[in-house]
Amino acid sequence: MKQHWQEFKESEPGERFKDRYRRRRQDEQGHIVWRIFLITLGLVIAVGSLVLSPLPGPGWGTVFIGLMILAGELLPAARFLDWLEVRLRKLWRFTRKVWRASVFGKVAVILVATICVAAIIYVVYLLLFSGSLF
Repeated sequence: MKQHWQEFKESEPGERFKDRYRRRRQDEQGHIVWRIFLITLGLVIAVGSLVLSPLPGPGWGTVFIGLMILAGELLPAARFLDWLEVRLRKLWRFTRKVWRASVFGKVAVILVATICVAAIIYVVYLLLFSGSLF
């Protein structure tokens, strides 16, 4: 497990999950039952966590764990996570730059984060309690 983590860390951002997918395809000849089990497990964790994300608990972290399990078995999931990693790294660098710029930057980051959280809560509320978004 330690070796797998080291290989994952050493891969370039934007290629990590595809590299992991390729290594898994080379390392194991893949018993179809085991692959189906892992795909099912990943889907259950990701979708279940997504549905339960408004509730207190691990929420979004477990969504990504489910997606990571899927990425080891499905190339489209690996490509999506690589794409997402690159975008999140850019967003993080930009947010950190704005945060460090001034007090106004800190207020702007807090305001945007608050609006995003409020929008997510509103959409979840509409989905759970009104039956439709419109």
